[in-house]
Amino acid sequence: MGTKISALAAATTLGDSDVVAAVVSGVTKKITAANLKETLDINDKFERWKLEDSGNYTATPASTSRLTMSDTSNAKVGLPVKYADPRGTYYAIITAVSSSTYIDIAGGPLSAVNDLTALSFGLPEMVVQVDFFVADLYGDDIADLLATDMNTYFSWGAVAAYLVAISATQATVDTGAEPKINVLVNAVAVSTEDSNNGLQLGAAGTWVIGSPVALDTSRYDIQRGEAIEIRCTAVGGSGDASDLTVRLLFVLE
Repeated sequence: MGTKISALAAATTLGDSDVVAAVVSGVTKKITAANLKETLDINDKFERWKLEDSGNYTATPASTSRLTMSDTSNAKVGLPVKYADPRGTYYAIITAVSSSTYIDIAGGPLSAVNDLTALSFGLPEMVVQVDFFVADLYGDDIADLLATDMNTYFSWGAVAAYLVAISATQATVDTGAEPKINVLVNAVAVSTEDSNNGLQLGAAGTWVIGSPVALDTSRYDIQRGEAIEIRCTAVGGSGDASDLTVRLLFVLE
C-alpha cells in the first residue's frame, strides 16, 4: 500500500529543478517546478528580483555605468537593477541596451576594481517616479525650494527605496548663467555632480538628466518617514529663472 500524501514530509521551498506530480488527461506525469511556474504564468508574480545567469554578462564592469552582456534578452530600458560585488549590494535602473553587447545603468556606480558576484533585474512596477514643481522664481537664492518657496513638505511613505536618477527642466531660463539644484534625502545631498552642486538647468522645456552614476551611495537610500527636499545650490546669473520641475526615479528594495 502506498504512502499517504499526508504522511510525507512537507516541502517549504521548491527549486526550479524539483519535480512535482501532475495528472494530465488521466495519466500521472511529472513536471519540474520551473515548468509549472511557466505554465501557470506565476514566475513574475512571486519573484520580484530575477537572478541573471552569470554566463549572460561579464563580471568585470566595462565602466562605472556600463556592463558588458552576451545575452540581453531579459534586459529592458527602464527595468530596475540590483547587483552585488565585494563592496555590498547596489541599485540602479537600465538606461540603454545594446543587443547582446551591453547595458548602461543609472544609480549606484559599478566598481572599476570589483567584479560582480550577482546581477538581478526587477519588475517594472518596482520603479517609482516622483515629480516636484516649484512655481515662479527659484534660482534667486540658495534655499530649500519645497519648504521655503512652496511652503510644502514631502515624506516618503513606502518601503525602503533608492534614488537612482535625477532630472529637471524649467519653463523660463535665467537671462544670465542657469541655476543649479540638488536633491536632499533625510537632509543630506545625494548628487555628487559638479562638486555636490548637482544639476545645472538648461533651455526652457528641455530635460537635463543628471550624470548617471554621480550619486553618493551612502546617502541614496530613503526609508519610510524620511523627507525629500529640492535645494537651489547655486543662484542664476540674473536670478530670474522660474517654474522648475524635478523628476526623481526610485527603485524599491
